[in-house]
Amino acid sequence: MFSYIFMKILENRPRSYDRLINKASRGYVMSIKKAVVAELAAADRILDIGCGTGDLMVMLAIQGAFVDGFDINAKMIAVAQERIREENLEDNVSIHQMGVEDMDGFTDSSYDAVVSTLVFSELSDAERHFALKQCARILKPDGLIMIADEVVPQKKLKKVLHAIMRIPMLLATYFVTRTISHPIADLATEISAAGFTIQKEVRGHGDAFAMVAGRLAMKDNA
Repeated sequence: MFSYIFMKILENRPRSYDRLINKASRGYVMSIKKAVVAELAAADRILDIGCGTGDLMVMLAIQGAFVDGFDINAKMIAVAQERIREENLEDNVSIHQMGVEDMDGFTDSSYDAVVSTLVFSELSDAERHFALKQCARILKPDGLIMIADEVVPQKKLKKVLHAIMRIPMLLATYFVTRTISHPIADLATEISAAGFTIQKEVRGHGDAFAMVAGRLAMKDNA
């Protein structure tokens, strides 16, 4: 909730996106990205779902990972490609313009890790289910998934306050973008249901944001 309206507006200003979204969140978004990079230090091949302007991809590639990413926004993709060229990371990074519905084109057991930040709350329940199922399919045995996104607070009081504070944000977002976000009720449970063993769940920003990490528990893609 803290940044969704800014995210949607700034998607039309991709060159300023990362700087302004980090400013709007008072540095919280960058702190999450740094935490993700630290968790993925040992991963060799990584998929970034909804890579945006490529900020996280660059951070991962600089530490030596080979990163594939995709995003549906052509303007964001163009900025990401430019950044990759400027950093001379073309050998480490590959970017595609597509949505989660096209993830079935990725090869089975081909990634050490899959990561996504501030994307899953924009997906429908069916889209999240499909994306998580595909993550389980394309990860290698013991592969790592990390998702950081807007969630529904766990405690009753915070849940009520979150809902009240969210009303004007939703109205403003819909007025500007004709879209709304969908905070995830139980991100860890959804990831676990897709075949992962939850290893870490870190909550912040008033309990309305979570970073969840899980290891692939089995190869069951039925």
